[in-house]
Amino acid sequence: MEYKIKVCIDTNILLDFVFADRERHAIAQQLFHLIYTHKVEATVSTQSVLDAAYLAGKKPLSGISDYRTAMLYMLMRTDVGYVDSFDLRDALENTHPDIEDSALISFAYDNCCDFFLTNDKELLSREVPRPMKVMTPEEFVDKCRA
Repeated sequence: MEYKIKVCIDTNILLDFVFADRERHAIAQQLFHLIYTHKVEATVSTQSVLDAAYLAGKKPLSGISDYRTAMLYMLMRTDVGYVDSFDLRDALENTHPDIEDSALISFAYDNCCDFFLTNDKELLSREVPRPMKVMTPEEFVDKCRA
């Protein structure tokens, strides 16, 4: 059985994927193409899906409708898991001030992700459990092309 790289996708990338008016829409599309063509495995937390839905609902016009359609399509190729009590405990015991980010990092680590993909500048500079790495979608797509 061939090993595939596994990534965890942060909330901001879900929004980039759905909305063409976002600056990083094109790279999010490229990332999801890698997922849809089975070159990469992906997981996302229910927390991220719901947070992105909340933010999408604040967009004018068809924001939430576009989001629903894109997420239903995404679910065909992406694993969805939940932040459990161990992830929350880890986040609460961690000294980092962003509890949500800490919980998502713990979730990604528990789900054996090789990479946590985000555009969050603070998260990009943060230390995470090895061997998992945090990087932008641009960096990851470039790495896959190499």
